[in-house]
Amino acid sequence: MLNRFVVLTVSLFFAGFAVAQNQQAVRDQLFGEVDASKQAAEAVHAPVLGPTAYAEAMKLYASAGDELEKGKDLDRVREEVGEAKGLFDRATEAAKLAQVTFADALTARAAAEKAEAAKYAERDWQRVEAVLREAATELEGGNMNRATKTATDAVEDYRKVEAKAINARAKAGA
Repeated sequence: MLNRFVVLTVSLFFAGFAVAQNQQAVRDQLFGEVDASKQAAEAVHAPVLGPTAYAEAMKLYASAGDELEKGKDLDRVREEVGEAKGLFDRATEAAKLAQVTFADALTARAAAEKAEAAKYAERDWQRVEAVLREAATELEGGNMNRATKTATDAVEDYRKVEAKAINARAKAGA
């Protein structure tokens, strides 16, 4: 009796393991390309520099993941994954354009990051990050003049945040 129980328990364990492996294989097959596009978008800072397309892609990506976990219609999952991939690719292109268009703002941002502005001037950092996202959104929408002006405003704001962070860090003795 004990042997049957052990055999049944081991069999159920391996059956569950096989199902989990199969589910992972299905997920890898369906999400492989979109995962690569998502990583490429994140590598060029698309959440900040291509925010509209990136946010839309993330909604579809999450929805497709939920649909797959719930065992829903695979055609719907494929459709959402395909749309998400296209949006991640669009966000990547928008971010690359923003990197060229907003070179001065990104240089000032990097200096503020190096000064640990997110830590020492958190509220101001969040505000100027929102300004840069606004500029990127304007650029995504095709308004180059307005995007450039907004990014120019961000340069000054990043410099102020950098100075504030440096002062706060010095007072903290870091």
